[in-house]
Amino acid sequence: MSLLFHARPLHGVSAERIPCHTRAMSKTAIVPRVLALVSAVARTPLWLTIASTVTALSFIAVALTVFSEGTTYEGLNPGRMAFSFVVLLVLAFVLFATPAITDRVRDMNGAKGVIDSLVIAFTVAGSLVVAAVPAGLWALLISGVEFSVWIAALGALVLEVLVVAGLTGIAFGTIRRTGVATAVAYSAISSLIVLPLLVLSTVAFMPGIEQRITVTSIEWPEDQDEIDPVTGYPLNPVCKSKNVQSQWFPQYNLVWAAAPTIPFTLVSEAVEPAMVEFTADMYGSMTPELAPVDLFSTLSIESRGMRLPIVADIAYSECDALEETGEPYMDFYSGPQPQTVIDSTDSGFAVGLAGQGILSAAWIVGMLTMSKRRGRP
Repeated sequence: MSLLFHARPLHGVSAERIPCHTRAMSKTAIVPRVLALVSAVARTPLWLTIASTVTALSFIAVALTVFSEGTTYEGLNPGRMAFSFVVLLVLAFVLFATPAITDRVRDMNGAKGVIDSLVIAFTVAGSLVVAAVPAGLWALLISGVEFSVWIAALGALVLEVLVVAGLTGIAFGTIRRTGVATAVAYSAISSLIVLPLLVLSTVAFMPGIEQRITVTSIEWPEDQDEIDPVTGYPLNPVCKSKNVQSQWFPQYNLVWAAAPTIPFTLVSEAVEPAMVEFTADMYGSMTPELAPVDLFSTLSIESRGMRLPIVADIAYSECDALEETGEPYMDFYSGPQPQTVIDSTDSGFAVGLAGQGILSAAWIVGMLTMSKRRGRP
């Protein structure tokens, strides 16, 4: 009878004769194995330290944002600003702490193989997000952050967790040496940030496009009777003198797709950016100000603004400005205004996700190819 319970059927003994509960052991053992790996993560001192740090820093970020004088002006949304701080803070820890904790858990638990490594990496990255949930809820409840904002941000954050955990798990599951696996995992994750920045930096040092600004100035009359005593400007302004200035700008619009590939920008691009108008006390007088409502909007506007081409020729006429606004002086062009960027561009989330997918797939193929050549199962 003992032969019937042998792991491999003897010659002439069919698999059907092996009791059903024995054949199901490999399947039912999955759940205990997963629970054991999750428990191993929770018992790891490094995980406990980093998870506690995430919780503490998240609460500090919310407190500093909510109780700051800069967020108390009418029109601002301190809850949304605090929530954006928490999400991007957690993302930073997920990116840069997951491989280190996974390495420590595997070393303590003796886990081997791709499946074990993936379970550990997913548990580590996901638990860091969970560690910031209390602070995130505090931020959400402060000023009623819209559902469309926090669900989009959390959805993008979960996608980043999957990407980071996948790269980490496959690195540790296919590379024998733990030190090499850790280095490869960090290299793969860092490439999501470094390579896009390298592309943007390369364009910044390449010949760009020249922008010429032509300003036609008012000819001030010598006769004071021709000056309006109320405004101090000429009654009949004449503009003849032209001054041409030029400067060079990088053509980021040629490689703008690199920007949303960066994890922090990708999460920000998932949320529709918004500007908020508030009144600030400037030198004793209340001055209207316009600013991005949170960090998501700040990063998204910067990323989306790279798509807009540089205007090559700009002409200012002080006479026209005086007639239209009552002031002859105009601010020099410093790029498209944030609200213009929002109105004229769409989210780059899909492009950024595709870019991350290509980079991640390249790393995974490389890891599997190296493992196959070395004969690792």
